[in-house]
Amino acid sequence: MKREIGFLRENFIFYLVGLLMVLGLKCYYRQADCDSLLWILAPTARWVEILSGIPFTYISGTGYVNHGLRMVIAASCSGVRFMIITFMMLVFSFVHMVAASDRTPISGASRHGTSCPEVSRPDICAAAKFGSMHKWARGFGWIAASAFFSWLLTVFVNGLRIILAVYLPICLEDAGLMGGLLTQDRLHTMIGVVVYFTALLIIYRLAGWLVQGVVRPAHRPLSLLRKCAFPVFWYLSFTLGLPLLNRAGRAGAGEFVEFAALVTAGCGLILLPYVLFSRKGHKAKGRHQV
Repeated sequence: MKREIGFLRENFIFYLVGLLMVLGLKCYYRQADCDSLLWILAPTARWVEILSGIPFTYISGTGYVNHGLRMVIAASCSGVRFMIITFMMLVFSFVHMVAASDRTPISGASRHGTSCPEVSRPDICAAAKFGSMHKWARGFGWIAASAFFSWLLTVFVNGLRIILAVYLPICLEDAGLMGGLLTQDRLHTMIGVVVYFTALLIIYRLAGWLVQGVVRPAHRPLSLLRKCAFPVFWYLSFTLGLPLLNRAGRAGAGEFVEFAALVTAGCGLILLPYVLFSRKGHKAKGRHQV
């Protein structure tokens, strides 16, 4: 218990700052219109144009529009929710690893911490203070980097999702696969789940590789369970957990159950090959090392 309390005490400020940033962004997004979301809608529309060649015109209050295809990139298509999930995952999963000093503590500083009792030598106190400043710089630097890359990755991933949402229904209709259980709304939901959840798994794995290989080389490798559990937790918490709390006691339970089933099925569809591939790669690496 003392170890957990000490861990939370050391990293509480980082978690608090990350949480306040998320709450602020959620409040901002709840009241924002297209004009207020140009910082993410504009690069997303431009990225979609590059990928598809489809031109868009911005209409204030509506979004980026292509009249010929009757296509609109509106505020609901901004991907801000995915950006929040990505930011939360990066901060709460890795900031404590990044902030922890990789320097070997000096004996006196390790005994006295950052407080400088009069009996301690000045060089030990200076080293302890430097280590504390270094930790704060690394922690807040990771939070800032997580915010920037969450925005950048959201633009990239959301553009791919929009392209799939445009062309995949056309391909399925040409193949005669649309209709019946596979409706436009269900297909749109599944595309979002598959693209976003796959992206989260990849982002988490890349971030883990960065922390282990560059930031903290001495940190033990992430287990397969952790590589899956953290992205699953953050994605389902925001995709199903919060909507479930908001819908408690309201009508439309059947629609939410259907949505939850699609989300769960989509995540399972991605997790199964991901786990099998990861285990196969781990076994091959183990045989190579032997």
